[in-house]
Amino acid sequence: MEKDILVKVTARNNPGLLQRVCALFSRRFFNIVSIVAAQSQDPTVSHIFIVVRGDERISRQVEKQLDKLYDVLEVEILDPSRVVKREHMMAKVGRTEESGSKLIEIANAFHAAVLHVGPETMVLELSGDSRTLDSFAEMLQPFGIREMLRTGAMAMTI
Repeated sequence: MEKDILVKVTARNNPGLLQRVCALFSRRFFNIVSIVAAQSQDPTVSHIFIVVRGDERISRQVEKQLDKLYDVLEVEILDPSRVVKREHMMAKVGRTEESGSKLIEIANAFHAAVLHVGPETMVLELSGDSRTLDSFAEMLQPFGIREMLRTGAMAMTI
């Protein structure tokens, strides 16, 4: 059965690392759902979080292939029940005098930040799990989403 597999790659922070990771996925015809690279507390080490869709066979193959890359120090397939997983979203929505207060109510309900208020648009920011971000985007839809940016998943084990 196919599912989303969250992979955490810990690697030396060297130029070309992300390109080599993406090339590996491309060569093996794995579809990357999302990918996020983040510096760790040690500036010489990065964490790359990759979400790929597949079954147990794909999970094992992804882990083995990533582990072969030169700069990779560790590869973990993260157990969804043992992580705190978050994504980040920024959305620019249409705004009028009348809709501004409603947009702020929605932002407050989701604990989103209002980053900018202009005469015709408002920029909002939210971090949370994918379902929360999906719900937030759905609530913003009637106002007209002019632009939306969304990261992939990052996670910490608990």
